Amino acid sequence: MRTKGFILALSLSIAVVSAAPIGPSLSEYEQPTSPVVANDDIFEALNSNPQASSYLIEFNLPPAGITRHERLKMEVEEFEGQAADRHAVVAAQHQELQDYLKEDLQIDYAVRHEFFDLMNGLSIDLEGVSAGKLPQVLEKIRELPGVIKISPLISLSQPKTIVHDVGDFSAFGLTPQLSTAHEQTGVLDARNKLNLAGHGVKVGIIDTGVDYTHEALGSCYGPGCKVQFGYDFVDPYRREAAGGYDCVGHGTHVAGIIAGKSAASNFFGVAPEATLGAYRVFPCGGNSKDDVIIAALEKAYYDGMDVVNLSLGGGSSWANTALSKAAGNLANLGVVVVAAIGNDGGQGLFEVSSPSINSAAISVGSFEGAGYLSNYFQVGVNSMRFEYSDAPPKVVVDQRLNLIIPSHDIEGCSAYPESLNGAVSFIKRGSCTFAAKAKMAQDAGAVGCIFYNNIEGVLRPKVDEPGIHIFGHGISMQQGQRILDQFKDAASVQVTYKSEKGVFSNEMANQMSPFSSWGLGPELEVKPDIAAPGGYIYSTVPVAMGSFSTMSGTSMATPFIAGTAALMIESNPTMDRRDVLGRLQMYSKPGLYMKTDVPDTVVRQGAGMVHIYDAIRGQAFVQPAHLALNDTDHTLTTYTLALTNTYPTSETFTVSHVPAMSILGFNPEGQPTDNVIYSPSFANMGTDQETFTLDANATHVISLKFTPPANLDPKSHWFYSGYVRITPTNDITRPAIQVPYAGMAGSYGTVDMLDLQSGFPIVLGAGPNGRLAPIPKANGPNQPAKVYSMYGNDIMTLLLKISNPLHNLQIYVMDMATQKVIGAAPVDGEYIGRTDLVHIKFFVAPWSGRIITDDQQLVMVPDGEYSLVVIAPKPFSDAGLSGGERESWMSPRIAIKRRTRTSGRI
Repeated sequence: MRTKGFILALSLSIAVVSAAPIGPSLSEYEQPTSPVVANDDIFEALNSNPQASSYLIEFNLPPAGITRHERLKMEVEEFEGQAADRHAVVAAQHQELQDYLKEDLQIDYAVRHEFFDLMNGLSIDLEGVSAGKLPQVLEKIRELPGVIKISPLISLSQPKTIVHDVGDFSAFGLTPQLSTAHEQTGVLDARNKLNLAGHGVKVGIIDTGVDYTHEALGSCYGPGCKVQFGYDFVDPYRREAAGGYDCVGHGTHVAGIIAGKSAASNFFGVAPEATLGAYRVFPCGGNSKDDVIIAALEKAYYDGMDVVNLSLGGGSSWANTALSKAAGNLANLGVVVVAAIGNDGGQGLFEVSSPSINSAAISVGSFEGAGYLSNYFQVGVNSMRFEYSDAPPKVVVDQRLNLIIPSHDIEGCSAYPESLNGAVSFIKRGSCTFAAKAKMAQDAGAVGCIFYNNIEGVLRPKVDEPGIHIFGHGISMQQGQRILDQFKDAASVQVTYKSEKGVFSNEMANQMSPFSSWGLGPELEVKPDIAAPGGYIYSTVPVAMGSFSTMSGTSMATPFIAGTAALMIESNPTMDRRDVLGRLQMYSKPGLYMKTDVPDTVVRQGAGMVHIYDAIRGQAFVQPAHLALNDTDHTLTTYTLALTNTYPTSETFTVSHVPAMSILGFNPEGQPTDNVIYSPSFANMGTDQETFTLDANATHVISLKFTPPANLDPKSHWFYSGYVRITPTNDITRPAIQVPYAGMAGSYGTVDMLDLQSGFPIVLGAGPNGRLAPIPKANGPNQPAKVYSMYGNDIMTLLLKISNPLHNLQIYVMDMATQKVIGAAPVDGEYIGRTDLVHIKFFVAPWSGRIITDDQQLVMVPDGEYSLVVIAPKPFSDAGLSGGERESWMSPRIAIKRRTRTSGRI
């Protein structure tokens, strides 16, 4: 039974939980672990986090948006008239709420945004409502007819990228590296052989803004310009700039990847003739709220965008968040929604971000680019090139300098017996600090130092200390050995630092980027859907920032997919936009794992590298375009694929299996880990018919059976995956189809939901200074319980670590005098992403002494002693107090002794 929910201080959203008047005994709950010595940053972050004051309120009437198909039948005036009429119905509910807040409750509030087309709701600020009155106010709002959900706004961080350098290739006569990505993904063939460049397709960019004054982005705004649409949701004084102000650079970089065009700089985006909409949602510094992103989605819909790009991120999420639902609704209305999976590859599994997790959105991962732009120097008579990350030392640029190995001490930690007299010292890492090495070389007359690593990896030393005036930078151990080899064949070696930049090959080219987040989705959905080049991508940045730059991130891969979607729409303007994802997936090319000939796991790359030329020219189509096999408990005996041949002639197809690497993302204790292990153990696939012939426009159903790898321990929760390959054999110029699949060996229902192994949950209370701090365990018979007044900051707060995505966390209150559960704590527990491995990311569950009773009332408990019981259902389980597959934990005893009133209804 679902009940109404309430938000208390620091709670994340309205809870929908169930209450039970009778509960099991203490022995059925796992007891608290030993107190943890927590990082002070944890509590500082909580103490500095203000109470939520902004909320999203959703109503029951359906949103007013109409499908693209219906919209195309209307003239502009008719559409605007219909939209106004449909909005009026939705707006009536909004106005009723506002009248109630103003006239009945008489509280201070401000409307942030109203939503009509993708969601029926509005966001409000309640900063004028005191913390003590907030729960009652929210409950009164919840009781209004038509209100179905209230949730605090979610803060979204600015998109994370790696900025490598700033510079214009054209000044050096070099071909931009992005062209290499165009070649490997079929973009050049689509442009040169099919004459596709995005003509007539509108792409909306929801980001940090777009500098439309950039020559590669049209140098203007409005009708006839490349950037014709937009809105600034951040700065009301810049609304006339319509999203064109970009003080971060991220949005402009995204815009260049999608549709940049500059013959002068020899730079072209994926769809250089596409029209852009710039929707600025992030300020110069700081974060944004999810309601701002939803407002931008609605504006993009109203402006008639064909494709919307969201290079966001944010970590583990569910498809049920407000932002995900709005993005899914936009896709279902006929707009292609492309969203980054995120840059949390170092956090392990289940890190699909919102709105990328929505099934209707295209979730994008990142491959490493083939090359990149870098500063470099030349060494030896053959002028061997070596890239480095630091700025070139201006005082010696383009000069031939002697390179000296300190023969007295290869690590350069002792005084030089001879003068270096304007040379560069070549020093091995080790024994002393880089600053000490640089000081020794400087005292000997050197103008700079090159430090080479003594272990694998890039070396980036710091030598900018007082008293050191020479330059110093690092290179890898492999680069160092290549330079050492030159000393074997020459009496002297010289080095020249070049003023220009050079293009270098990426050793990880066409492999998945280390930063790209892992799937799968929380219900074992196949996510990401697809991948594109996102590592070392050269594109535009605001003119004030240097015009061009190289960045890395799924933020760069996502606009690449948005651009290919624009090319596909141009190739067939009448196609159902919901088919775009399937088309792109089935003609993608799976990337290989490292230097092997085995594909990387689907959990990381989805369908693989996009290939737009094959996706457009291929005329055989399969449904579904991917297979989610779930876990062993839920895997079907047989799966089917329906293949349709729309080539003008009959075709014979063969069905084969391309297994991918299996991966393990859990440690032996059952907790997720950032150390994902690979195994060349493969699943088996059988089919009822390996070869068959299809007439033109005929359909054939393929029956498939999958068997997990036999030698992988099912208790360890390995993920296996691969591709069903369907290959035309009559005409070998016709491209093959790849259908990705992924499943878990073993039971998903046995993974850990709560981290109970590292000192969590932590119970917090107000310390002597009034700030939140851990409280000691108080479960022994002779130990007094922690006393709370339940006033102000003196409330009980739990910090939980959520190991795996959790559908419905439930927290109950047990009266220790009767040892019975008396109600549910009003804390949000629906659709929680895993809290990953970041030490200051938790699920925060405050409790101020109120419960939801079995008759749906919010009441304060009397003074007395209590414990909180946490119930975490296993995946695919709706377990609660009555039993079922679950995990449980009970807090230490606490005592409530209020200063004033002790109980009663609100």
